[in-house]
Amino acid sequence: MRQKIFQSFPPVSKQDWVDQAKKDLKGGNFELQLVSVAPEGFPIHPYYAIEDTVETQWIKAFDHQINPSQQVPGLPPRHWVNVVEIAEADETAANQEIQLVLNSGADGLILASSEAWDWSKALAGLVLPSVAIWIKPVGEDPLPVLESFSSWLEQQDLSTSDLWGGILWDGLHLAFDRPLQIETSINQLYTVHRLFQSHTNFKSVCLNSTIYGNAGGTAVQELGYGLAALVELWDGLTEKGLEPKALFSDLFVLTAVGTDYFMEIAKLKAFRIALYQLAKQYQIEFPAEDILLFAMTSRWSQSANEPYNNLLRHTTEAMSAIIGGCNAIFVAPHDHSSSFTKRMARNIPILLREEGYFDKTLDPAAGSYYIENLIRQLFEEGWELLAKTEQEGGWWKLYLKHKIQLEVKASRGLKFQQLMEGAIERLGTPKAVDHPTSVKPLPEEEDYQLKPCSHFLPYEPSL
Repeated sequence: MRQKIFQSFPPVSKQDWVDQAKKDLKGGNFELQLVSVAPEGFPIHPYYAIEDTVETQWIKAFDHQINPSQQVPGLPPRHWVNVVEIAEADETAANQEIQLVLNSGADGLILASSEAWDWSKALAGLVLPSVAIWIKPVGEDPLPVLESFSSWLEQQDLSTSDLWGGILWDGLHLAFDRPLQIETSINQLYTVHRLFQSHTNFKSVCLNSTIYGNAGGTAVQELGYGLAALVELWDGLTEKGLEPKALFSDLFVLTAVGTDYFMEIAKLKAFRIALYQLAKQYQIEFPAEDILLFAMTSRWSQSANEPYNNLLRHTTEAMSAIIGGCNAIFVAPHDHSSSFTKRMARNIPILLREEGYFDKTLDPAAGSYYIENLIRQLFEEGWELLAKTEQEGGWWKLYLKHKIQLEVKASRGLKFQQLMEGAIERLGTPKAVDHPTSVKPLPEEEDYQLKPCSHFLPYEPSL
């Protein structure tokens, strides 16, 4: 269109918009009524303009740095792996389910096992280069399962680039479930890294930050404490002679994505930027698009009483994860794990790709004033928390002092309070409960623990 029809409209500055909003409020307080405070602690304004991009120009260097460019002509620019979990204990039954899900749209597998499998039975018929494999060892010692998988790999006719996926195991993450010694976790991770270091596309170093979000923590805590735990691991592994560059190449991030739609988009983008910046602290140039982000739908957002609401939540969470730049995504079933709910969960990423066309644009959030400001604030707050943690002696020392646990529990308590206040505002003051015994008491927890948590609305928050 050659005719310029918008020339008659004068430019409107951010201050003009604010002044008009104050006028429309008729004496109301603009800051109190229209500026909200995120659970992360920083203000979120109702409107962002070009004036707000002065401090976010550096973020533009990371636009479109999500996945390496497709090498095959005709493929869409955006790609992610649709992952499902196979929890069958029997190898034959597991293989049958694997064949089913791969023929139904999945292209990644989580294989959970507490003991060494007969991998030839479990993976019979698979063409490994076309399927991402994520091994999830269950139990205190991951080595028996992983050593058996490594031995099976050596018997296969595979090149070092044919195996895709990684190891869903983070030794420090387990410290929130049971007491452990950091030396044991680092020694185990060292062995795991050495087992699979020749497989260039198989990541054996997992930074699992899901515990913070699933326990009710904030995105800042997930970012800051997650990076601090990674530094703790790096210190231990480099002391054992491993090179930081090899460790970064073997790293992936496992993160939980909640229902705060734009904040979760910003969190994934901030994670990618923060890992790039952390690599530079180790004098390593690590391309941002080579950082692998594995997103899971959050356990915090699920409700026992609202399974179909869970389905909607998981859909928005998957949208946030994909727009935020995840490279692999696992959508949990919205109810008990029946074949129907597994199918619905598996179909969400497929629908977003085939009907939502989310794969047609590499980075649709690039250039958003609002999201850029969320990224900036998340990155700054998360990096500040990382620096503060290091100043106080590092992640492990704060863990032993129970400071991390207490801060996350405080964030969880604040979220519960906000949920209750929101329920009261919507429904009115709740009446007295007729059967007090039906209300679940909050169980006592050991100080070192962070238990995954769901908000069972409206009156029964359960740990």
